[in-house]
Amino acid sequence: MHSVRYLSGGRQPWAASRFVVLGARFGTAQRGLMAWTRLIGVGLMIGLVQSVIVPPLTAQVRCPGGVISEIVFEIQKPLGSDGTSSRTLGWVFNTLNFVHVRTHEQVVRWELHFDQGDCLDPALIEESERSLRSLRYVSEAEIDPESLGAGRHRVHVRLRDAWPLSGGVGLSFDQGVALTGISVNHRNVLGTGTRLGLFRNVYRERRRVGLIVRQPNLFGSRIDGTLQRGRTRSGEFFSESLVRPFSGEFGVGAFRQVARKRDDYFSYSVDPSTGYSQALLRFEEERYEVSVQRRWGDERSARLVTGLGLSREEIRFPFDEAGFVLIVDDAFDEPLAATGPFPTEIRRQVRDHAASRVTFTLGLRGLTFGSVMGLDALEAPQDVFTGGALTLTAAPTISSGDEPADVYLRAQGAWGARSAHTYLRLWGDLQTRHVGSEPSGTPSGGPAGWRDLIYELHGSGYWLPSAGTRLFTRVSYTAGYSLDRPFQLTLGGREAIRGYNDDAYPAARRFLATVEQRFPLRAVSTGWADVGVAFFADVGRGWAGAVPFGRDSGWRAGAGAGLRFGLPAGASNVVRLDVGLPMTGEREEQGVLFRVYTELFGLLDRRSWPTQVERSRWYGTDPDLTRRPYNPLAGN
Repeated sequence: MHSVRYLSGGRQPWAASRFVVLGARFGTAQRGLMAWTRLIGVGLMIGLVQSVIVPPLTAQVRCPGGVISEIVFEIQKPLGSDGTSSRTLGWVFNTLNFVHVRTHEQVVRWELHFDQGDCLDPALIEESERSLRSLRYVSEAEIDPESLGAGRHRVHVRLRDAWPLSGGVGLSFDQGVALTGISVNHRNVLGTGTRLGLFRNVYRERRRVGLIVRQPNLFGSRIDGTLQRGRTRSGEFFSESLVRPFSGEFGVGAFRQVARKRDDYFSYSVDPSTGYSQALLRFEEERYEVSVQRRWGDERSARLVTGLGLSREEIRFPFDEAGFVLIVDDAFDEPLAATGPFPTEIRRQVRDHAASRVTFTLGLRGLTFGSVMGLDALEAPQDVFTGGALTLTAAPTISSGDEPADVYLRAQGAWGARSAHTYLRLWGDLQTRHVGSEPSGTPSGGPAGWRDLIYELHGSGYWLPSAGTRLFTRVSYTAGYSLDRPFQLTLGGREAIRGYNDDAYPAARRFLATVEQRFPLRAVSTGWADVGVAFFADVGRGWAGAVPFGRDSGWRAGAGAGLRFGLPAGASNVVRLDVGLPMTGEREEQGVLFRVYTELFGLLDRRSWPTQVERSRWYGTDPDLTRRPYNPLAGN
């Protein structure tokens, strides 16, 4: 028996030619014309049926969900019809839209995890939506497949560009009005997704003045390339990185290359009764890294993750007495020479360190992602995960004889669960190193054994009983022990008890709990901004431990309220205007704090500076290669 074959394209049958041959073989001369006519007609009909019906049926066997036969892109300009309908501002929106260059279709296509001719897979559709939403130059993203029948689908990729050009002046109201930044940024140069920016960003002791160039998808390779150069408060900084994160949960390989160098200050909060608010320690840091990772197993179940890397890290404190300065009333631009007990107190965490490491990573990842509307982002969808993941890292030094031999260890874990009206998330991170020996005569002179233990445990939950209310809660515990590097937590500030200032109650260990009731105000929202209100209460405690200037706080609490703005409407960018009041302890001394800042809690957490723990993570590297960095300046 002869089987029916297809040409290389798998689309054109040749059964019609076989019927023609059969007609020539057994047709007689008298009946030849009739036989040829009938067989040609039958052959053409069979060929038509095979070309129209059989390939889709075959594709349905190969692709149960059908085939993507067409991709249609709908790229909208930043300001939609809702905004332009305003008589007052309509001409402004129309002018801004007119000068805006839309993101090129090819740039969007590079971010998709599917292409024309592929099988339709809902999981890859969702992964592509998440990739688009992660881009700073995209405000909204939605992908919808449309059935065309016979197993064929047209996929609509709809997105709205974010307004790319920004220039502004940043102001802080935390403890008096202060200029925090001047910047000019274009996040989508000529519709290519390239960011080009000049900036002067200031947050307490941190100051960055410089240039940034970033392309999140170099030539369609999914490599995020970033180059930064400029000055800090004390010297210069340089940062270059190439990061190719895993392509969602279906990605197989990822890598990261980083080169960083900076001269900067580390800030310690001190007891205000001394007459000073902070003590600064100057340091130099260098870091170089190359890491690769691979996932193994079925992408729709738990997968094994393995990784290998090489890194070089150095931190130095070469400035002697000039490296210690004191600050009065947050006047960081007017430092004073440190005298008395301040340098002695800080020297407990001042040890030069240099090490070359080989990094081994082993993990298990079984996460499933979905989308929930308006957890932190008012009226925008947010990605949430369910399931669990655990990653272990070991990074022994490559001994050179004049550097300490140690092994850096890190463990990271995450777990999420979701029901109809709730979402829960747990996250933990632990790092330490074991020093086996310290070369004689080294300036660090540090002890052997377990050192630099830092860990964070976080839990958060959302309860959405109705579309008009959201309850957010969180608990966290953070601690540091046996530290050879600058480290200090505080109980106040934007990421702790918001009723206290950033320097309240220095500590080595900290417990925090928050409850926040959020209400979207749809009646007053406009076509260009979502509006909401929040009422919150924070409680916590700090323990002095062995960090410089640490003191036990006892239990402290604060409460407040504020407005929340989603800019533009439907986007996940949220700005908070909060008023916080301490409810215990130093109410008269602290007064009322008014803050303007971006959303830091929950799932958004799009901060522009490192947390108090992240600024002390100078050993090893972050093993998480599942996403591109939101703000490459934050960790520098």
